[in-house]
Amino acid sequence: MNAVVEGGNNIEFQLEVDLNVLNHLGIGLYSSTPAVVTEIVANAWDADAELVNITIEDGKIIVHDDGHGMGATELQGRFLKVGYARREQPGGARSPKHGRPVMGRKGIGKLAMFSLANRIDIWSKMKSSQEVAGAVLVSKLKEKISQNVGYTLEPVIEGYQWGANSGTRIVLSDLNAGTDKTEAFLRPRIARRFSVVGDRYKFKVCINGSEVTTRDRGYHSDLQFWWDLDDETRKEQQLLATSLASDENGEKCIARLSDVVVHESQVYRLRGFIATVAKPKQLKKTDDNINQISLFANGRVFQEDMLKDIGNAKIFNSYLVGEIHADFLDSDGVDRATANREAVKTGDPLVSAVRNWLKEVLAQVADQWDEWRRQQNVESDDAQTKLALETWYESLGDPRDVRLAKKLITPILTTEHSNDDVKNNAIKRDLVRSAIVGFEKLRIRKQLDRLEHVHDVMSIEFQKIFHTIGDIEASHYHEITRSRLQVIEKFEREIVEPGVLEKIAQSYLFEHLWLLDPTWGPVGESKVMEQTLTKELKAVSPDTETGARLDIAYRTSSGRHVIVELKRPGLKAVDVHDLIRQGKKYKAGITEYLRKHPDLAGYNGRLPPIDVYFVTEELPKTPDGDALEDLRHYDMQAFTYKGMIMNARKAYQEYIDKSPDVSSIEDIIRHIT
Repeated sequence: MNAVVEGGNNIEFQLEVDLNVLNHLGIGLYSSTPAVVTEIVANAWDADAELVNITIEDGKIIVHDDGHGMGATELQGRFLKVGYARREQPGGARSPKHGRPVMGRKGIGKLAMFSLANRIDIWSKMKSSQEVAGAVLVSKLKEKISQNVGYTLEPVIEGYQWGANSGTRIVLSDLNAGTDKTEAFLRPRIARRFSVVGDRYKFKVCINGSEVTTRDRGYHSDLQFWWDLDDETRKEQQLLATSLASDENGEKCIARLSDVVVHESQVYRLRGFIATVAKPKQLKKTDDNINQISLFANGRVFQEDMLKDIGNAKIFNSYLVGEIHADFLDSDGVDRATANREAVKTGDPLVSAVRNWLKEVLAQVADQWDEWRRQQNVESDDAQTKLALETWYESLGDPRDVRLAKKLITPILTTEHSNDDVKNNAIKRDLVRSAIVGFEKLRIRKQLDRLEHVHDVMSIEFQKIFHTIGDIEASHYHEITRSRLQVIEKFEREIVEPGVLEKIAQSYLFEHLWLLDPTWGPVGESKVMEQTLTKELKAVSPDTETGARLDIAYRTSSGRHVIVELKRPGLKAVDVHDLIRQGKKYKAGITEYLRKHPDLAGYNGRLPPIDVYFVTEELPKTPDGDALEDLRHYDMQAFTYKGMIMNARKAYQEYIDKSPDVSSIEDIIRHIT
């Protein structure tokens, strides 16, 4: 394009990028409006902007900042240079005016815009230079790249009057179908991706004229219990938690956690908080699941959810939300972020140290959570159960027995077992019946005094005499675990013939998706086996000869679609790039299908994230790099048939081995008619 410059001069700007890079690191890497806008806002932070205005109007997304802007040299040499590593330049780790730690690192974030819009117009001006402007038409860019010809930017549609101001203005138009472009959708997601917005940081972000604040994250008012790591976080955010409960002494349920991470004798400090809500569904009020503990570094989300790395599926986890700030992860020259800057690379020792810290503090949080919940005066939501409990409490007579009985029942009533209210109440009724029988058993034996000295219903001492909620849950989980081990053993017996492995695996996985992930269960989920998406694939890829047969397509309750593809047993040396291409084709087909059937998707036209799992004979290979890491960049994973079974067996066998005699409650349950 000929970029218009003051004085009537015209300058041609060239964008040089390989088509493979554009597809993999731009169009293929970023899949949502918040992710794309995040990259633009992060660039504004790095440019020392103090105000970023995001405007959504007439099918366009406009992002305008008042940063230092760019002249012709900067636009060509930095912005249009894919892979420009700012931090490697002298003084590049800090912004020039405010000395901010910069968020950009790889120089590829600008490609994010190409995944959202088919036209991108850019205006920019430095105070010491003439303004520059240009536009990118993604279709023409692809065409030039395929012809191995350099792409010259297009003229902008209209000029912009900067006056004496500086900054950068980007307009995304001709947005892709299905793009989420409403303020209500974007505001909470931007608020949850940045922790450096507001007067304190001299960095305001506004959407349609209204400032984005910490309150916009959408969960503070639902928080019941609070744990923080530092005074600064408590001062800034705890005051937003207006529904915090009180303990038995009338004090707010607030506690302090250790902020220390130690790695190779080096001490690192964290900031942030962990909190819980009263009911898990409060974290799933929209199509966006915020049941997560996010990891931040230098003011920007580094990994949206660390809980998935903890490796357990405890009920307690479904109540959690929080944010942990570890600036040291992005301050030592080591690049620990994945290409899309939304997750951290696995295997990094310092990241592992932070994860181990989280596991340890969550154990402490869980203990305190049990105690605080026990102290809450909770009644059953189910009228029938409530009436039965009142009748039972009255029949006990002795006030001490009533107090002990309520101590036993409260954890049951305060635990959410399902997002479905009907199922949740049914489970609670079963647990309450079991608890009453157990309590009466102790009462008849005149052993209720053994409950008197127990202050933690989940303690070892309590479990020895009667495990209450932990005991009953363990009883149910023990039965589930044993049945799952039986499924694994049956599966192993039936896969002796390689020719039938794929079909048997498909059948088993359809009914037992927990073989891939123990947290996947049947409650509230939908599954479709062997669905052909030929029409949808042809719509997005006309040269596709056949549709993709999805061996299993599975939508989880947290709003993510999971596709499981079983590769033919005996097929070895699978190339990771072949899997990525196939996974992208599947995603394209599912996306097209959901766009045509928004009512079936259940997301009001908003497309959910799509993950792809491949089950293969051997793990995929790549000539260079880490094949599994390459897959994770595109929300894909790979397992082997044997590894899937071994991991599932190990997970459940460890539980059985550690609890050979789960509870006397099992005997009671068996005799209840």
